[in-house]
Amino acid sequence: MNVIYVLATFVKNMYNAGLNQRSLITLPFNFLLNFAPVFIWLSIFKHAGLIPTEIRPEIHSKFAFLADQFLFGDYWNELAVQLPKNGSKLVFWSFVSSSAFFLTLVCLPIAIWYYIYYVKHVNYNLVEWFSNVFHSPRDHKQQKPIHKSLRTIFIPFALPVFTFIVLNFDHFFAFQSDANFTKTKDLLAWFSYVILHLTAPILTAVYLYVFQPPGTMKCFGFALGLQNIAGVFTHLLIPMASPWFTHLYGINDTEHVNYTQEGFAAGLIRVDTHLGTHLNTKGFHMSPIVFGAVPSLHSAIAFQCFLFLLSRSTSLKHRFSNIRNLTVNNIDSSTLKLNEEDDEDDADNNAAGMFRPGDLEMEPLSTIESTDILNERSPSPSSSIFVSSSERSPSNSSSAVISNDGHKKSLQFVQLYEEDTEFTNKWVFKMINKGLVPKLCAISYIILQWWATMYLDHHYRFDLFIGVLYAMVSFIIINWFVLQPKVLKSWIHLRLGNKVDTRNEARTFGMRVFCGTKMEWFFDPLA
Repeated sequence: MNVIYVLATFVKNMYNAGLNQRSLITLPFNFLLNFAPVFIWLSIFKHAGLIPTEIRPEIHSKFAFLADQFLFGDYWNELAVQLPKNGSKLVFWSFVSSSAFFLTLVCLPIAIWYYIYYVKHVNYNLVEWFSNVFHSPRDHKQQKPIHKSLRTIFIPFALPVFTFIVLNFDHFFAFQSDANFTKTKDLLAWFSYVILHLTAPILTAVYLYVFQPPGTMKCFGFALGLQNIAGVFTHLLIPMASPWFTHLYGINDTEHVNYTQEGFAAGLIRVDTHLGTHLNTKGFHMSPIVFGAVPSLHSAIAFQCFLFLLSRSTSLKHRFSNIRNLTVNNIDSSTLKLNEEDDEDDADNNAAGMFRPGDLEMEPLSTIESTDILNERSPSPSSSIFVSSSERSPSNSSSAVISNDGHKKSLQFVQLYEEDTEFTNKWVFKMINKGLVPKLCAISYIILQWWATMYLDHHYRFDLFIGVLYAMVSFIIINWFVLQPKVLKSWIHLRLGNKVDTRNEARTFGMRVFCGTKMEWFFDPLA
């Protein structure tokens, strides 16, 4: 009976937490709204075949092939096969040009990073405005200056060279030869290219919904939709051929370069043979966009999942521990950027300190307490949010704020629960304490997906790289204009007690489900 009661209680909590003051009518509406851009993309893709062929643009059947060889290197000597007259010279020049491209991907981001953090002296993470709130280390003695933080350097500055290296690494194992094809590899590639392609975005959305502030999943849905809509329009306006087309017909083919050409499942035909089906073969024959190689939306979708999992997964810092000696050295020295236009909730704020552009110097974040420096990006720098500690809960997590006179004033996160350290220090939680599970899943998935796409002969490295660029641009737009200033800042206001939590949004979905239990801390991004 106890098991039945626990299960019934869990289901009830899931139901109530999912609705969260919504009805069964508004909940599906919110879901449709969150993923509306994705549905728009799917609709455009499905009906692309209705566009009259006479008004469609010219198909560029050679461009992706040549761009792949000269930007990433001709390791398979394909130039010699497709263009035998000048093949040997072209192979040599492909390595010269790919080396220059690699150096560009190294030097240009370094130059931009140096300009931002050493010339302009920006003292916050441009991508993660609240990095020191969600990602600060447990021991602040280990905290590095913002411009030297691995998180600041990797996203976005190291991502281009990371992509170049991993794509060439995967390319080495995706050689198109019968000797390289095995049943195990075929099924693994199919699992990644088809199954994970469909389920990974759903699993990422579930993770964001359960573990992250309300609104984060919506941002993910909009980022996916934005990149995919841009991608499908690129497919329609600048059609390019996939590698299977070149390997099947040759680089100089003109007979099959037309809009009546049927799609081809390429390496997935081998999977149909293994499974005894024709699903993949028939599915690709019916594709409404055959020459939609660049950008690779398989790559873009996988990389968007990668970006959100890496940027949002946080480590567990025992910020709300009920054992004092675990928190004395963990006072949250967070660089908060809490400037926004006044709204109905801000009327209750009391002035404890106001900050202007240039108030903070470049220094290690461990020496800076919670401050308002969003003014540096605000279109109206004079508009500032005032931080008050007079209305905080008496059992809040301690922090501080620097006022204009340089003195620290009390600032506390609202403590919604107390962490039982005897429970949270168990070995099973220590394994995932640093938030490595989502990160490892994200890295493994992107490496596997890129390999599978090339192994099945569906995309060049160039296609995958352009897909990464589409994902990065979409991520930066949504992150800069929605996620950071609207979602995360508003949520931090709730946890600081600056806003009344009328909608029960200070808790994540997981926190609402396990509210009042020992597991609530596990779903708190601030924990």
